[in-house]
Amino acid sequence: MIKKTQDTGRGKRYSAVERVKILTFVDKYNATNGRGGAAAASRKYDVSQLTIGNWLKTAGSPSPKRKKSNIDIDKTLKRISELHKLMAKTEAQLDKQRREYAELKMVL
Repeated sequence: MIKKTQDTGRGKRYSAVERVKILTFVDKYNATNGRGGAAAASRKYDVSQLTIGNWLKTAGSPSPKRKKSNIDIDKTLKRISELHKLMAKTEAQLDKQRREYAELKMVL
């Protein structure tokens, strides 16, 4: 755990070395896990996530971003519609077969 350098009435102050150590931890954590580095650093070093977020903005550190999708929405929606129709048709056939099965079973 990092020792805070100053504790004045205005809040805790951290040295540049402490900030770098915490931000390095955040970057390594995010590189490994994709995201969650600020929360992990907050727990580990007892620094608020808001403070860490402000440091990241000031340092210009890249924030973890969601991957952009290369999916064509129109094409995907069309395929979903096709599958829905196919499933409805298959379920109707299955219902017909179940009725026939039940009728034949009653004959025995």
